[in-house]
Amino acid sequence: MRTRPAIFYTMVFFILLPIYYWSIPKIEPGGALQQKEESLLKIENGIEAIAITRPNESLRFQKGPDGKLYQLVAPQGKFIPQDLMAALVQLLVSAKSVEVVSEDSKDLAQFGLDHPRSEITIEAKDRAQPIKLAFGNENPTHTAVYAQVLGVPKVFLLGRNLDYYQGLMFQWIEGKQGKNA
Repeated sequence: MRTRPAIFYTMVFFILLPIYYWSIPKIEPGGALQQKEESLLKIENGIEAIAITRPNESLRFQKGPDGKLYQLVAPQGKFIPQDLMAALVQLLVSAKSVEVVSEDSKDLAQFGLDHPRSEITIEAKDRAQPIKLAFGNENPTHTAVYAQVLGVPKVFLLGRNLDYYQGLMFQWIEGKQGKNA
C-alpha cells in the first residue's frame, strides 16, 4: 500500500514540473536589472589636453608630438609620471553614468560646488568647446565626491579616484610625492 502513493506523487511531480518551467517568466541574465552605461563625458576620440585648477595652483598636460604620451606643459620645469597622467585620462574617458544626486540644483553650496575645490578642463578632438568638470565636497560616507559638468544642471557622485589622482599630481609638482603631505 505504501508504493502506490509514492508512484502517484512521482507521476504528478513529473507532470507538473514542465508546466512550472513554462509558466515562469524568462529573464535574460542581468537583462532586467542591468542599465545601459554610457560615457559620462561622451569623449569618443581621446583627450588632447587637461588643465587642473585649484585655488592658487594649476597644472596642464597635453598629448606630445607622438600622439601617445602626455607631457606636462605648465608649470614648466616640473615632473609628473607618465603613468599618473595616463591613469587620470583613462578614468575620465571611461567615466560611466553615475548616481545623480540632484537633477536641477539651485543650491550648489550643499555640495561644495558654489566654490569648487578643483576644476578639470578637458580638451578633446571631437569637441569644439572644452568640457569643464567641477569637484565639490565628499559625500557623507567619504566614498565619492560631488561633481558637476559646468553648463549641465545635474549634480552627481564620482568615485574618489579622480580626486585622488589630482592630489597626487599636485604632490609631484610640489615635490612631496611619497611623503605625508
